[in-house]
Amino acid sequence: MISVRYRHLGGEYSHLRVPMTKACHRLFQVNKTPLDTDLEQAFKSQIQAHYPNKIRELDDSSEWIKLWNAVHLIMLEYFQNHKSSYVRKIKDAIYIYLNLFSCKLDQFARPEEVRNWKKSEKVIKARHDLWHKMNDDPDSPYTIESILQKVFIEEKLKNKDNIKFGVTVAWMFLDLTYDQIEILSSKVQERMNQWDSNPIIQDWLKGKELFEDDQDDQNNDSEVDQESGVKEIIN
Repeated sequence: MISVRYRHLGGEYSHLRVPMTKACHRLFQVNKTPLDTDLEQAFKSQIQAHYPNKIRELDDSSEWIKLWNAVHLIMLEYFQNHKSSYVRKIKDAIYIYLNLFSCKLDQFARPEEVRNWKKSEKVIKARHDLWHKMNDDPDSPYTIESILQKVFIEEKLKNKDNIKFGVTVAWMFLDLTYDQIEILSSKVQERMNQWDSNPIIQDWLKGKELFEDDQDDQNNDSEVDQESGVKEIIN
């Protein structure tokens, strides 16, 4: 519970202990990039559950806007902090599973340095291996799936949005067309919105082996027999 102080039309102030953290936590489990309307609805639902009479009072006046304005930025900060935590976990998992610790990208790298890092032989190989199985065992998971399983607990991987978020962040981190050291939330959402039209991701979902750009056409018919649980959820 967090105590929120907001001002009435008459000038006096009210305090309301609101379940904001719980609202943020529940929404974050299923949606890493919510719209403001999603945040507001999640908050309102928690108020409704704890103060049913109060929510009716707020809805019947202009007081809801004041209360929402008082908590909006706090909720945004919660999501930003938690998303940053997941981005760090995804990056660390990439360094581990794709053997990139020896050439770890500097956290203050400029765009030119990011581009050069992504053009290096090790990162080119990492981009290739990201969409391939961990080893020659037919039941071996794809590297991207192992990364997701390390970052998200099993329950969270049952949510499609979490998988989309994780795959998008991992791909942006290695993708040559993205030259920022920071994985911006707006760019993550933009790419998640293009999920169904992204040929690389769609080939992965279909179980096709992926290769570097100049080999895509000749190799994208290579079918993989075993489908993993992660991709079954997405499909």
